[in-house]
Amino acid sequence: MKSIEKQPTGFHQKTADSWIKEQFTKPKLLVLVVLYKKLISESPTIKTLLLQHRDLFEIELVIWDNSPEQGTEAEVNELEKDFDQFQYRWSPENTWLSKLYNQVLSANTYDYVLLLDQDTNIPLYYFDKLNEALFKFPKIGLFLPLVLHKEKVVSPGSWVYFKGKHWGRIKTGIIPAKNVLAITSGMVISEKMFRVHQMKFDERLSLYGIDTGFMLNFSKFEKQLYVLSIKFDHDTVLWSNPSADVMLGRFRNLKSTWPKILSDRPVARVLVYFYSMAVSFKLALKYQDLRFLK
Repeated sequence: MKSIEKQPTGFHQKTADSWIKEQFTKPKLLVLVVLYKKLISESPTIKTLLLQHRDLFEIELVIWDNSPEQGTEAEVNELEKDFDQFQYRWSPENTWLSKLYNQVLSANTYDYVLLLDQDTNIPLYYFDKLNEALFKFPKIGLFLPLVLHKEKVVSPGSWVYFKGKHWGRIKTGIIPAKNVLAITSGMVISEKMFRVHQMKFDERLSLYGIDTGFMLNFSKFEKQLYVLSIKFDHDTVLWSNPSADVMLGRFRNLKSTWPKILSDRPVARVLVYFYSMAVSFKLALKYQDLRFLK
């Protein structure tokens, strides 16, 4: 099997496993990247995606651009040259993530889908490790990377009563799916989750809570998932130190998701109500801004 890049020191010549894999059809990987107010050429996700060993999969790349301004024709044409199967969708109305996920997943054929945002640094040889895991564990429906923010693992995490909690110890390989949370960027999901289990992303949610709702729903259908021993560097507003205006909008969005995610968990809904009040007071004190209490 030809590689796009020179393999690093430590890679062996073709093993029996790699020879066997070459005898079968490559899995089709649908890669969905969502952009917002960022050019294709500026996205770390696109830059690092282009460095992967893409010949390990049959890849179809879908760029969904939620930016007010359409991407340049030159940049779109460049990606068309790099990918045999490529789609560019421009949505200036800023389509909700849950809705665009469902729309893309229902309109395309694939074996697995990889969901990515625009600011994820995909490590070299990620596709190599992903391909190996998919081949060894074809019955697993969800594969997750370790996602780090400033060297702290922020995904996967644990669901405790009514909220997420960071892992104290890294776990990789096959783990129980119950009470595991993860962010959507970096998820690799088997098509059986949508074809057999008829799963969908919750379209009541626009941004925050989509991943939590998906993970809680996933554990109703599947007992196990797989955590890859590979790390993604990732950043998001909620883990940084944004301005009061930015944080207020994000916090209100997040707070509005909890009753929807917990609609079938009445005790957790009561607990999260008091938790949200406590967080509101904490943020009001931090930013010296009474708007967080409204």
